[in-house]
Amino acid sequence: MRSTVMILLLSFLWSGLFLCLGIFGGWITLSVSSEWLIHPVAALYRHLRLSMVPFGCLFVLYFFLVHKIRISLKNPETELSELTYYDRLLNTTISMFFGVGVIWTAVGMETALMQALDGINQGQEAIAELSAFGLLERLVNGGLLLALSTTIFGGVCGYMFRLLKVVFLGKNWDRFILQEARTHGPISTA
Repeated sequence: MRSTVMILLLSFLWSGLFLCLGIFGGWITLSVSSEWLIHPVAALYRHLRLSMVPFGCLFVLYFFLVHKIRISLKNPETELSELTYYDRLLNTTISMFFGVGVIWTAVGMETALMQALDGINQGQEAIAELSAFGLLERLVNGGLLLALSTTIFGGVCGYMFRLLKVVFLGKNWDRFILQEARTHGPISTA
């Protein structure tokens, strides 16, 4: 448990160091508003909209599977096939974070383009009246923010959950596999 905490602290330390280097180097610009502090759920909904539903279900499923595997690893009667089954489910859940991010990116981009181009077919005078700022405003309000936010959120969660899987399960998983190899011998495939 102590080494798990150390690994997490080291990961956050390195992430913070790279973030600080990016900010001071001018590569990253942070613009955090007070909205996140006052109404965090409303701000999250503004950025993720209905993608919160699949992301939320995947969060619950991820932590359920991690808990299930941790309990199974403590039980000496656990079969290897049961653990590998739950491990595959956990890996699929992690991959689905990336998938939901990509799918909602496509949904947000389609919605943004449909919103921006709505009414332009009316005639040439409508095109002339639409400024670059007006088109950008239609894109952002139409779903561009959703597309970018879900891409970032899905990617960050996917990579973070891969790291947390190693931290929460890695040592006990390795111990279980080594014990299985000692008990039953090495596994050979034909």
